Amino acid sequence: MLKRTILSLVFIAIAFSDSYAQSKKESIKELFHLMQTDSLMDKTFSAILPSIKQSMEAQAPNAAAREKSTQAFTTVMTIAKDICKRMINEDMVDIYDRNFSEDEIREFTAFYRTPAGQKMLQVLPEIQKEIMTLMMQKYMPEMQTRIKAEMEKIQPAAPEAPAKPAAPTQKNPLNSGRKK
Repeated sequence: MLKRTILSLVFIAIAFSDSYAQSKKESIKELFHLMQTDSLMDKTFSAILPSIKQSMEAQAPNAAAREKSTQAFTTVMTIAKDICKRMINEDMVDIYDRNFSEDEIREFTAFYRTPAGQKMLQVLPEIQKEIMTLMMQKYMPEMQTRIKAEMEKIQPAAPEAPAKPAAPTQKNPLNSGRKK
């Protein structure tokens, strides 16, 4: 009888923890919906892509190269958006589940329902665009220069020119007159 009671309690505890985990994951998905993560991601991509595209086009040597660059860029961004959406709907739920308690998820949800939370969601893409533009225009040239300098330090020096062959050696005068 005791074994049945213990087994029943273990089964109930497992069932309860599964339903708790499911309700927590559902709460996380609700939070993501409230945060408009899909649309926020789209807005973020739309905000930062022009500066990245402009930077890529500036590096293209001619119109044909710019056109190929633009086509490749468009394809890459479509793939990136698809992967990001999948990441949001799958992996981020698990990451939030591991890092935040149910109470914290509820607090985040409550915040995003406030006017301040809604404003944050509304202006965040523009803030990210401003940060990306600043980074690309102000900091990227310095970063490229510094990375190039560091790479030059660690790359092996170019091999030296081969040494000129040594002048022919003179015969040892002691051996020159002897026959072997």
